[in-house]
Amino acid sequence: MKRFLILFLAFLLTVGMFACGGKDNKTTPDTPVVTTEAPVIEEPTQTEAPAASEEPAAEPVFTPGEYGLISCEVEGYVFEGEQLKTTGIANTYLELNEDFTGKLMLMDVEFEIGWTQEGAVTISGNPYYTMHRIDDDTIALDYVNTVLTLKRGVLPPAETEAPAETEAPAETEAPAAEAAFPGAPYGESDGVIDRAKLAGLYRWMNDMPNDFRSALTFDEIGAAAGKQGHDEQNNDGKTQSAIWTDGDNAIVTVTFQDKKGDGSYTCCATAISGMSRDEYSTADVSGFPKVASSTPAGTNPTETQTFEAKVGFSGPTVNVTAAIPNKNWYLQKTYIYCAPSAERADYSQSYFKIECKESLEKIDFYKDSFENLTELAPRMIGGIEMQGRSYKNVGMNWIEYYGEIAEGVWVSIKLTGVDLSEGTETEAILMSLTFALQ
Repeated sequence: MKRFLILFLAFLLTVGMFACGGKDNKTTPDTPVVTTEAPVIEEPTQTEAPAASEEPAAEPVFTPGEYGLISCEVEGYVFEGEQLKTTGIANTYLELNEDFTGKLMLMDVEFEIGWTQEGAVTISGNPYYTMHRIDDDTIALDYVNTVLTLKRGVLPPAETEAPAETEAPAETEAPAAEAAFPGAPYGESDGVIDRAKLAGLYRWMNDMPNDFRSALTFDEIGAAAGKQGHDEQNNDGKTQSAIWTDGDNAIVTVTFQDKKGDGSYTCCATAISGMSRDEYSTADVSGFPKVASSTPAGTNPTETQTFEAKVGFSGPTVNVTAAIPNKNWYLQKTYIYCAPSAERADYSQSYFKIECKESLEKIDFYKDSFENLTELAPRMIGGIEMQGRSYKNVGMNWIEYYGEIAEGVWVSIKLTGVDLSEGTETEAILMSLTFALQ
């Protein structure tokens, strides 16, 4: 975390020097920054230019609006959800105006910007960032080894954090009796479990999507481990921790917090000591509960829901139908989010995105920028044979199935941050999709 904050602070300081000094600042440190940035901005422009010269007029790459931060990747480390708040970068957002002006707020530091449909973002008239379009509502902002992913219509997480009145439970601090706080540690357990089980417990929590991990209670983690953790009895009205251990030097510590200020405690941090990454990252988790998008199909009842997807900007409409579980899956426009609650859906990094286009060329518009492109076996979805592929684009891993449902009507089903293993709710949703041209 310290390494991340140092990197990000250096990033902001560089931005500040550049924005304040502009072209007239001739100090030595500024020169290499601008020089090294030039190719980063030029590359996407040159690769896009041949195809984009015709496309953008009919189909703009970026849509004006306000975009809130949903994730930040620095040197391969991804921060999202609660982590954006704990790292202090939650209040970051991008505003794109119709006249190609705008505003970039970075950790409460505001910059006036200019922007282009080619993805260049300027400060003081100088190219400084590169934007990439992930989908209609999502933009990635690149700067050297940092990728900020922002989504249109999402309020900065910092604003939803306003209930810093989480301090209110201080009144309930006095009764520090067992089970006084729902979801918090309690009891007399020593927390000792088998070492292999301990390694699996940490991997199970560590691999879980952040929003689902943040919703875990002490009892739920104890049920997964097969034994309650040891209550550290350190409740200070804000947090309380518990440990699970192998009885020797390996310890998993889980801290719980009343994040909503309603008196209920859920996981806010996990830590491990006395065990190497090699050991816990390869631990057996087959006996642990399947959660989030890994939940087995049939676990929850489903409801058939229908939504509309427009073909391009002016084409016909396609009615898309899906059987969506009534727990942890939420339909919003053409997205199907996996999240522990409807309130967290907008922040989820696990979702389906369904788009309709006029041609295969439109589907493949950004194919040249895909990394690690791998062809997948075709699937019959909604009575249509669809081609499959996986790839990384703008710091995010994607699985995509696409096919032609009628002449001049193509559908693309994109999935990110989900478990598409056989027998999961994710696979069941995918295979339930049907398409009807209106």
